[in-house]
Amino acid sequence: MGWLAFFQRKNTTSDEPGNAFPAEDHLVVIQFFYGIEDLSELHELEEQLQSNITDTELGRYEGHDISLDFGDGYLYFNGKNAEQLFEAIKPILEQHYFMDKSIATLRYGAFENPNAQERDCTIRFSKLAST
Repeated sequence: MGWLAFFQRKNTTSDEPGNAFPAEDHLVVIQFFYGIEDLSELHELEEQLQSNITDTELGRYEGHDISLDFGDGYLYFNGKNAEQLFEAIKPILEQHYFMDKSIATLRYGAFENPNAQERDCTIRFSKLAST
């Protein structure tokens, strides 16, 4: 088996009726503005998210991208159900002030699937949302 086999997708199907996409093909991408030169707060958020996702077994946290000026950032997740995955991580995201007004894109299908539907949701910092 070559090293490329490591990157190949598993060919399993979801338990959902009528879903012809592989089970891990729903995506959630969080676009946010970070604006802090120290990445420790982002790493703290990542630890909380990773722990939550591991406990709920709803998917995987794939990592983050952040611009060189520490401005724009992205968090990447995938799982069997984008809606359930987002509902599991949303309360954690809402507790971090730099996530205020972030956009979560829920994609109901593989990145490669041009027919996959998407839905955007705005995330609000919980202390601001209640005022």
